[in-house]
Amino acid sequence: MGAKYVLTGPQVLSRAEQVQTIGEAIGRLVTFERVPVQVARRQMLADGRPPALVAALLASAESRPVSNVITSTVEEITGVPARTFRSWAEEHADEFR
Repeated sequence: MGAKYVLTGPQVLSRAEQVQTIGEAIGRLVTFERVPVQVARRQMLADGRPPALVAALLASAESRPVSNVITSTVEEITGVPARTFRSWAEEHADEFR
């Protein structure tokens, strides 16, 4: 009880690579586009998200450190290797269409 685990998949992918992988899974060309923080803030507030949530989301996005960490923790805990992002995207492709 009280243990903390770092869970990762078997590879590190950028946001752009994740979006490209989803596009491949659904058979469509989709691209990742960086949005300036002020534009994102304006849009999220206009969409009705609570200001405190918007502030928290943007703060975490701005301060997120770059990581290349890959762990074997998923397999150690479950006995099954972590799935790739591609396998997850293919399994959920209908939800993205």
